[in-house]
Amino acid sequence: MKFLKVFLVLLLIAAAGAGGWWWYQKNQRVRLELYSPDMGAIFFNDRKTKTVSIYSKDNILMYKNVYERSDDIPENLPQDFYTLMEFAGKNYFTCEKPDNEDDFKLLKKYGISPVGLDDCIVLYEAEKAAYMYRDDEHYKLVLWKTAADLLKMHGRNGIYDAYMQTAYMQSDLWGLESASLFYLDRSAEFADESQILWLMSVLTLNTLPYDDMESFLRRTGEFAEYMTEQGRTAFRDAIRIPVEYNINKLTDNYPQYTSLILEEMERRGFQPSGEVVVTSGLNLDTIERAKEAIAERMPFVPEGANIVLAVVNIEDGSVEALAANNRFRFRTMQMKRQIGSTFKPMVYLTAFNNGFRPNQLIVDKPYEYKNHGKPYHPANFEDYYMGVIPLRKGLVFSLNNATIRLAMLAGLPKVAETAEMLGMNYDVKPYLAMPLGIFPLTVQNVAQVYSVIGGYGLRRDSGLVLSIRNTKGEPLYYVKRSPEQIVSPVSAYQVLHIMQDVPRIGTARGTGLIPGTAAKTGTTDDYKDAWTAAIAPPYAIVAWVGFDDHRSMGEKATGGGLAAPVIAAFQKRMWNEWQKIDFNIPPGVVLKDVDYYSGVLPGDACTSQRTYAEAFAEDNLPEPCVRSAVEPINTENTNKGQ
Repeated sequence: MKFLKVFLVLLLIAAAGAGGWWWYQKNQRVRLELYSPDMGAIFFNDRKTKTVSIYSKDNILMYKNVYERSDDIPENLPQDFYTLMEFAGKNYFTCEKPDNEDDFKLLKKYGISPVGLDDCIVLYEAEKAAYMYRDDEHYKLVLWKTAADLLKMHGRNGIYDAYMQTAYMQSDLWGLESASLFYLDRSAEFADESQILWLMSVLTLNTLPYDDMESFLRRTGEFAEYMTEQGRTAFRDAIRIPVEYNINKLTDNYPQYTSLILEEMERRGFQPSGEVVVTSGLNLDTIERAKEAIAERMPFVPEGANIVLAVVNIEDGSVEALAANNRFRFRTMQMKRQIGSTFKPMVYLTAFNNGFRPNQLIVDKPYEYKNHGKPYHPANFEDYYMGVIPLRKGLVFSLNNATIRLAMLAGLPKVAETAEMLGMNYDVKPYLAMPLGIFPLTVQNVAQVYSVIGGYGLRRDSGLVLSIRNTKGEPLYYVKRSPEQIVSPVSAYQVLHIMQDVPRIGTARGTGLIPGTAAKTGTTDDYKDAWTAAIAPPYAIVAWVGFDDHRSMGEKATGGGLAAPVIAAFQKRMWNEWQKIDFNIPPGVVLKDVDYYSGVLPGDACTSQRTYAEAFAEDNLPEPCVRSAVEPINTENTNKGQ
């Protein structure tokens, strides 16, 4: 009886143990079924292609930098890639694959198919999906179950696609397609056998050939041998074909210009994100013609002197060409020189914008002013004075005294304000000598200022960058100032109309500038700087000639003699010989014939034998036969030459 009790107790214990084991097994299975791996994680890719490409205005690639690249796998990828992926997954990687009897019993127990679980690439992708259970005590079982489910959902090739999409391929390249496009300059879809071997070796070794050539050659050889065994005999010969590949992430065909563009982008706070396509205002053809013009004129300037040329497009404000005989960056954008009489149009622009008329009379004679208690008596070039003249002649013949007088009458502070609003990068002070261009500017800045005059007073954002877009053509935000009307189009046209006479009869006559060009010359004291600024739609063109050390270039080294022919040489490369420059007449302008000497508008009570067409604001027309002056004229000492 005693033994029977003991037997029953043991039987109860065994039953309890069996029940406990059954309960444990049941709970483990339920727990496994409750795991929820992120099955979409294998396709998650937060890598985005980050590139900056810079094109010139004439659509030539100047620069491209690949900061990071990620491209989608082609739909029609050659099957050879998948064959090699399976070979690599089974032979070249280590992973948590089932490799003993207990592992396979566990798989059988939970109904998990072992097919594909010997492939580490499949298991790597399963790790992405089951990452949240990495520290779980049953992680290995969860991993295998996840891998099996992925194979059911996507097939082996689908899992390989996910791996090839996100694999790191060196040089900040993510994915097989990115590597193929970058290194081989073709899609992986069109890769030949030798290129397939090369790409798969990079993918599985995680290195480029030059980092470990011995390992790379061994790997490509193993791949070729395997593919030959699979009946792909073309790979036996492909191993002997060298693969040419690009390793330079940076394409910079014009570094002297692209560095300026990138600096401008950084200065304006632009941060590249994604694929950025920059269109520069620089036109490489225009630059080449500017260089040719400089080379043509170099023999005609004093030995050792330099020539600089800047071209700004009036229609969009872009800097289209910067060129110099050497050190163009310094000479066009950094070197500042006194601009001389190229400042004078600002005076006349201010005057016309404040109600003065170009036919009004002014006295060009020696004046004396008090400047901080000291006498100031500016002189005209070669001490030549024209007496009583219409305002326009002061600009056409670059008369210092007439211009300073007009600036005083219009208001020196107003002239200074106009100059700065036009874009002069200088703190322009309303000094008496201001109209003579005593302050220094860069050649580029002078061209930008003249582009505003050429644009009828509309100041556009001016720089080296025309637009920034993504690869879809959508504009990206880039800090640019909105167009602003600085002076009236009528006033701007009146100045342009006068400046057209500078090459015809004024200080740039006989220089070869195309007829109709609006121009202004400038020469600084002791012939240290020779300038010419010209407006010939769609361009504002500025040329400078001088020595770096501010030496005199010698007597007669004027803007008209040295700088204007440089622009003429450039023009003959940009325009046909028979062409003439024309300006559109803006609304509000009326052309009237006036007397050549007095500027008087002929009428019934007066006639004139010699006239010229003057541009007037339609709301500020002169009265016929009325001699109008900007101030009362003292007839004493006002004759020509006095």
